[in-house]
Amino acid sequence: MRVSSYEIILPLIGKDDKVIEGKALLVNGLYGALDVVDEATASKLREERFREIPFALRERLMQRGHITRKDEAGELADAQLLGRVWRKLIGHSGRGPVILPTYNCNFRCPYCFERHRLTRGQEWLGHEMNPEMVDAVFAALQKQREQGHKVNSCSLYGGEPLLKENMATVRNICEHARDMGLASPTAITNGYDLDAYIDLLEEFGFSHLQVTIDGVGELNDRRRLHRDGVPTYDRILKNVALALEHGVDISLRVNVNGENIGGIKALIDDLTARGLHEASREERIQADKEAREAEKAGKPRPKRKGFFSYYFKAVSEDRNSPTKVTEQQVMDAIIAAGIPPMDAIEKQSQYSMPMQGLYAAMKKEDFPSFSPAFCGSEQGMLVIGPDGLIYPCWDLVAMEEDAVGFTDEATGRFFFNFGKAKWRTRTSDLMKPCQTCPYIFICRGGCAPEAKRVHGSYFRENCGEAKEIFAFVAPRVVGAKWEETGEDELSISLAGPLARLTEAERETLMTATHEKEMFAIINEAGLLPDVASEEMQKA
Repeated sequence: MRVSSYEIILPLIGKDDKVIEGKALLVNGLYGALDVVDEATASKLREERFREIPFALRERLMQRGHITRKDEAGELADAQLLGRVWRKLIGHSGRGPVILPTYNCNFRCPYCFERHRLTRGQEWLGHEMNPEMVDAVFAALQKQREQGHKVNSCSLYGGEPLLKENMATVRNICEHARDMGLASPTAITNGYDLDAYIDLLEEFGFSHLQVTIDGVGELNDRRRLHRDGVPTYDRILKNVALALEHGVDISLRVNVNGENIGGIKALIDDLTARGLHEASREERIQADKEAREAEKAGKPRPKRKGFFSYYFKAVSEDRNSPTKVTEQQVMDAIIAAGIPPMDAIEKQSQYSMPMQGLYAAMKKEDFPSFSPAFCGSEQGMLVIGPDGLIYPCWDLVAMEEDAVGFTDEATGRFFFNFGKAKWRTRTSDLMKPCQTCPYIFICRGGCAPEAKRVHGSYFRENCGEAKEIFAFVAPRVVGAKWEETGEDELSISLAGPLARLTEAERETLMTATHEKEMFAIINEAGLLPDVASEEMQKA
């Protein structure tokens, strides 16, 4: 008997942001178990003094996976089984395409990770996705759907996707998406030409836009730099307000480094002064519920004003850059601006991700996520350039040597190279340093482009600040829930259903080439999220 190799022991922090004395949080990064115990019990676990733990509690901790009779190889086998199940049954099925109408952009932001585009010249930048390529892309997406992949949504990206001069191309893409029955489109845009697109956004039911602002006034204007040198701040925020009035949700992203980290409070104050207030969690939940009910009934979404939110993210820069800041420094600056820690977690993008995972697990509606993939790039994400080249990640667009396929205009098909399959192997259950890490299904290998910056390869692990971020988030999120409910078991654990699998079933899950063989076992065990199970049954 021993403590699980995937065990994380943390303090518990209450709503007053003070440590809850005498209590500790147990997190099992493999099985997803969240449990609150006395600090004395946590100490006995650390020192493996199991006989001193009361029998009933010791049994509970064993059933939930915190204590185990399995050796390291046995737990690793569980990790690899879960990873394979996710990759085979869930992680490869989605094909929500990200489409670039053009590589051109009206901004020249100095920190842009697509700066390499600008060296190609204006003629290349000005190239739009032609109508024949639009036809071919959507024909290929239809073929993907016929092959069993989910193609339910469409996002626009760039360059700048909503350039005024590219409206005909954007309309063509939106018409194809509507004809294919895709969900309301979304876009990542700088917002400068947004006023010209308001009618189009309404016509095609755009649900959400991400827009970037980096500070108040002149601070933003020298970072979100227009190619003609004109100011951008006021125009962008006027367009944001206009889109909100027309029912489009707006997420305002703030890219932070040493040049603007001191301007966070001024920006928050200015957004408030302009009447850009965030909707409450309850309002969003209710709106989502109404939208889902309308969709089920075949009715249009209820009319409402768009929801506004904003968040901060550290700029990805070389570690030796004089302007580089850490995600923790960004979090500290948000708190210093007067935002309480629990609210600050939601406003720091890298902190909000584990928060959402914890909230989902504590609902106890499904087993905790056992996805070994950091993001869509390891799950078959399709980022399609205006020339039809396909990339696994939006950080790689226009880097032709990193394309994983292309769109053939003549046949309306996607053709993929070996690189696409290789990206599918960049998961925490397959990367050796991640396999025995307690954060295997929390960090999940980290960001591939960051791994490239740090290690020189997309296919290495990148821990980044994952451990420090989780150590900040989990004690507060779980602590608040514990204070509210008093429950000591705050999630379902994957340890139970895994223990009930027979050796023959495990062998089938690790060797089967047909998804239906795997699905029958996993569905009976109840391991798949309800939504995923329903989708597979339809297929």
